[in-house]
Amino acid sequence: MKYKTSKIGMNSGEKKIENENSPFSIPHSPQRGVSLLELLIYVAILSVLVVIVANAFISLAKGRGQSEARSEVNSAVRFANQVIKQDIKNAQTVTTPLLGTPASTLSVTVSGNIVMYDVVGGVLRRTVNAGTPEPINGSSVWAEMPVFTRFENYNSILNATTTAVLIEMTMRYNASSTDWTYSDTSRTTITLR
Repeated sequence: MKYKTSKIGMNSGEKKIENENSPFSIPHSPQRGVSLLELLIYVAILSVLVVIVANAFISLAKGRGQSEARSEVNSAVRFANQVIKQDIKNAQTVTTPLLGTPASTLSVTVSGNIVMYDVVGGVLRRTVNAGTPEPINGSSVWAEMPVFTRFENYNSILNATTTAVLIEMTMRYNASSTDWTYSDTSRTTITLR
């Protein structure tokens, strides 16, 4: 095949390549590459895409953190209520709090052992017979001061007194990030058997 070059009707520097056997011609420019305007448009589009993807990752991380905080706090509240409920249900007497007076500690006698609940430094503790306190909540959950209130109900027909303890307790996630804040307040009344 033979090609010939012509410059008719072209800007200087452009060449028109024609195939002698074809009626079509292909304009050819010696200038190759991307203009500055095209480059700016590509950079702008890419920047928008990077911002969208980054925001999606940030939202996912924040959602995961909130979910973890909620799960930890709810689990700690359930566990604390279950442990306290078990001791109150099996208690023979409630020493603290006094009748109708709210207190930040709970003391009950279970099978001859004195079991006490209190909060020190954000940790809900269970102490048996003045021994070593056992933490009820983990380090990731902060227990705020609980309120224990004792109630008694006398039934004259049965000549029996029913004792119940109202427990109000707030626990919150112990995190430095504001994205991971969560707290839950529990209010439960438990009756002695």
